[in-house]
Amino acid sequence: MTNRLFGRATIRLDGQVLRTAKGSTLDIGGPVRTPVVDESGNTVGFTEETQPSKLDCGVQMAEGVSLANIRSIEDATVTFDCDSGQSYLINHAFCTTPPVLGGDGNAKTTFQGPPAEEIT
Repeated sequence: MTNRLFGRATIRLDGQVLRTAKGSTLDIGGPVRTPVVDESGNTVGFTEETQPSKLDCGVQMAEGVSLANIRSIEDATVTFDCDSGQSYLINHAFCTTPPVLGGDGNAKTTFQGPPAEEIT
């Protein structure tokens, strides 16, 4: 067992490392279960639907970074590698929100796709 805990992530878009600001978050998506309650108030089961994965990040604006190119992403492979050893893959990811460039030099944006797969 190691003492290393998650602190930083490396995000790759189609194999190329994105320079991102601290604070990126990944929701791996997958089954979302909703309880079903009968007329007596008893929980009798659940229904299930699939939630997409969601990656929120701030792309650091540097030479060669294009907000229009980020906005146009429709079918990318995104990996989220934790410095604690876990890796997640989102196939067929797409940009859901146009990047918003802030005064801190980061373009905040969101990528979504099918539920992320853990890479072992």
